[in-house]
Amino acid sequence: MTLIDITRTLSPSTAVWPGDQPVEWMWTARREQGSTVNLGAIRTSVHAGTHADAPLHFLDDGASIDDVPLRPFVGPVDVVHVTGACVTPVDVEAVAARRILFRTPASDVSTTAWPDTITAIHPEAIRVMKDRDVVLIGTDAPSIDPLESTALDAHHAMAEAGMVNLEGLHLSDVSPGRYRLLALPMKIEGADAAPVRAVLEPVGRE
Repeated sequence: MTLIDITRTLSPSTAVWPGDQPVEWMWTARREQGSTVNLGAIRTSVHAGTHADAPLHFLDDGASIDDVPLRPFVGPVDVVHVTGACVTPVDVEAVAARRILFRTPASDVSTTAWPDTITAIHPEAIRVMKDRDVVLIGTDAPSIDPLESTALDAHHAMAEAGMVNLEGLHLSDVSPGRYRLLALPMKIEGADAAPVRAVLEPVGRE
């Protein structure tokens, strides 16, 4: 089975949203110091690197990540390349899958660098995808809204549509087309998001 890893690596050098908890990694026990095992510990924002948001992230009464259904995170997906300043309804006209991943210039930005600007997803494009029964949208950018947004219109449109989202994907080596997605968020009780290990399987290949 050929799998394409579209997950950004987490490390202490991973760029996070300005002011958010940075990724911290440490050893708590080492064999070289007499322990029978090596033991590691991590402290991180749940929005670092590749992750899935829960409605609780932007709605006080929204579901936490452990209550978000898993079915949308597994199944056929279309990868679409977008180079404009925003994903518009035109960009999704030809999409047939119920899951869509957007590759934008963000895939060319290092995991250790925070982008100055991103290709956001216009709320109207989300409403068009809702009409086509899309259940998941994903982006290689750290957010589906503009970095300066406080209204988070795309996040709210996504929640109203009953969709789940993936952010911070790494799609630089992924061609447009149909794949099978597997991208399950960690089950963290009461959390507003969770890290994800996301992979694509090219359709028709073993």
